[in-house]
Amino acid sequence: MARDSLLTFSLGLKMKLGGLEKMLRGIAGVVFVVLVEVTSATPIMAQDDGWRIDQEHSTARLFLASSKSPETDVNVGVARISGLVNWIGDNPKDSDFDFTIYPADETPAPTSSNDKWSEQNAPLAPAHTIITFKSKRVVPMGGGVFRVTGELTLTYIERSTTLDPTEAYAGPVYGPPVVHSEKKEAVFEFQRMAVSAMRTRRRGATEFSGSSVVGAEDFPELFTAVSAMDWPAFVEDEQCTWPLTVGEDYSGPVCTGKRVEPLPRTDMHCQMPSTVGEDFAGEVCTGTPLQIAPSDAVLNRWEKQHGAGTPDKLIANEVMFQLDLRLTQTDSVLSGSAGQ
Repeated sequence: MARDSLLTFSLGLKMKLGGLEKMLRGIAGVVFVVLVEVTSATPIMAQDDGWRIDQEHSTARLFLASSKSPETDVNVGVARISGLVNWIGDNPKDSDFDFTIYPADETPAPTSSNDKWSEQNAPLAPAHTIITFKSKRVVPMGGGVFRVTGELTLTYIERSTTLDPTEAYAGPVYGPPVVHSEKKEAVFEFQRMAVSAMRTRRRGATEFSGSSVVGAEDFPELFTAVSAMDWPAFVEDEQCTWPLTVGEDYSGPVCTGKRVEPLPRTDMHCQMPSTVGEDFAGEVCTGTPLQIAPSDAVLNRWEKQHGAGTPDKLIANEVMFQLDLRLTQTDSVLSGSAGQ
């Protein structure tokens, strides 16, 4: 009897141990599946991280505008833009934008060292302007739009001028370049453009558009620098070759590329007259031209002197940015994706 009970107990123990083994195997299988899913998901998230701004095909348009007439603006220049965007598609709040806007004829973009600009890295022309942006906070706004708040830094160069109108006067004498830097908080709104999945996978590229408006009263140095700068032409994929021989008609290297033209101004509309006679004086323009002024203080003084109303001149008091970014994945991200 005792032997039968012992046999029954042994069989029951084996069954329990067998069930426990199956349960442990099931748990191990679940853990393995979870680990595989997490491991395979990590490169997918990484694919949306680490993008480089293509400075040959990314533009920053700079406008002067008036808050009194939002539809009125003048595109004073088209600049290059370079930098990095760490875009986390699943969680935009963890994204980061770090870029530089600089004149199109500066190649490569000037760089800073320990947040201090040196003379050797800065352009020597007194009117050149460098604008950098470093994000601090990214907030999704819905509809694919997200608001990026950060620090906007303006770097520009001034040179002292000495005039000595004597008999030996040969023109102004310029002192050494002095680099100035001003920082203000700014807000950009970005939106990821629709790019086909096939194109993204094949080229590792995506596109963003962005915009910002900065008031002259909030950042007067920026307004003055942007309006005073003679922004050079932006040429995409510019290639220059030197002629094999140089003759009397030599005029420099021969360059090819696509020029990006400023947008037409919206404060005035000009067109050629239907007939041109001896008294032809050029295009006929209609509208109120946008005038340059440092801030709204000009309008306030006009109202104090002449009372409330609309002055004869439309005064610009804002700087608008319009960014078109073409992004390519960094080498580390592409190599990580290729190893999947």
